[in-house]
Amino acid sequence: MMVQIRHKYAQLLGYSNYAEFTLESRMARTSEKVFEFLEDISENLSDLAMEELNMLKDLKRREDGDSPFGMEDLLYYMRRAEEQHLDLDLGEVKQYFPVNLVMSGILKIFQDLFGIRIEENKDVEVWHETVCLFSVTDVSSNELLGYFYLDIHSREGKYAHTCVLALQNGNLSSNGTRQIPVALLLSQCPKQIDDNPVLLRFSEVVTFFHEFTHVVHHICIRATYSRFSGLRLDADFIEVPSKLLENWCYESISLKIMSGYYQDITKSVTSSMCTSLRRKRDLFSGLRLKQEVLLCLIDQFIHSSENMDILELLKHLHPKVMLGIPLLEGTNPASCFPQIVIGSEAVCYSYIWSEVVAADIFAAKFQEDLLNQYAGLQFRNKVLAPGGAKDSLEILSDYLGREPAIHSFIKSKTRNSL
Repeated sequence: MMVQIRHKYAQLLGYSNYAEFTLESRMARTSEKVFEFLEDISENLSDLAMEELNMLKDLKRREDGDSPFGMEDLLYYMRRAEEQHLDLDLGEVKQYFPVNLVMSGILKIFQDLFGIRIEENKDVEVWHETVCLFSVTDVSSNELLGYFYLDIHSREGKYAHTCVLALQNGNLSSNGTRQIPVALLLSQCPKQIDDNPVLLRFSEVVTFFHEFTHVVHHICIRATYSRFSGLRLDADFIEVPSKLLENWCYESISLKIMSGYYQDITKSVTSSMCTSLRRKRDLFSGLRLKQEVLLCLIDQFIHSSENMDILELLKHLHPKVMLGIPLLEGTNPASCFPQIVIGSEAVCYSYIWSEVVAADIFAAKFQEDLLNQYAGLQFRNKVLAPGGAKDSLEILSDYLGREPAIHSFIKSKTRNSL
């Protein structure tokens, strides 16, 4: 019903379907481009995904005989294989990430990379005693760029998810003065009890790094008008900086900056831990991405036509995308889309798109030197600063010297295959 209403809404506005309406202002522009992108990703990952699937089938055969391999087996045997192939204790890893050390390390990395100075503002009025206010200043010019609040400790009645809110957008007034942008980073870290430090799971470290990139992006935007200065940018562009900076969470040089054993912070995570964390990220990336591609294709199909039978579509697409694995009888994966959906309907592809662009930028500009401030300043000035005042694809093409490509993304997924 909702899909049909969206279709009618788009037609009233003069579009042939809802996808055409939604994609007009995105980098992809058309459904045809989205389909081409998703099929390209799926095809390029097929060999990797088949290698992963065969390994899982072998594992099941050894444990369960010759019974058929189905979707119900996928997650279980992924976990079993991970246990066998990864020497990684996430409980031990957690002991190296006290929250205060993680946050100070994140601040240092962003300051060094983007040529900014971040300082806490004391004796300011805040809404809770655990909230901190920071100013962000350009190092070379000493210009105040903006402020952000950190409200990261849990309390009753507080919003439960980690996220960034734009409290005030920057803009240039008619008299030449600039309104300062202000951001808020919310999270739910437990409070410290006695002298026991609060420790973060590694997934939480990655989330903090991701979300703090949104903070810096908001503050570094230099658009003239407030309309183009917040974080309401194209759905297939807004996550690119954060997905790019997530790479720093898997490299020894940056992990060591924001880690330290809770009983002796001079001891950072080991190089072998860093390697294992990177391998864990990439394990079964082919099969996982195939599942995401499947849902993105469904999203695009149903919003590109007036009346699509989703179950029939699934029966056709599922074995084709998932390398012959049949759809589990009585299930409908499209009834509950996972976290990959961002923005609005018909742009489910955006998260994979952002990952692809981020991988391209990382390989081209940062992989050889993660703390290269020249590269960081270029990224800040050419990619972050324009905000929504310039076409997203034009921003990225000017920065890279060409349109983004998928090759680096595919390579990053295949280099750590089993």
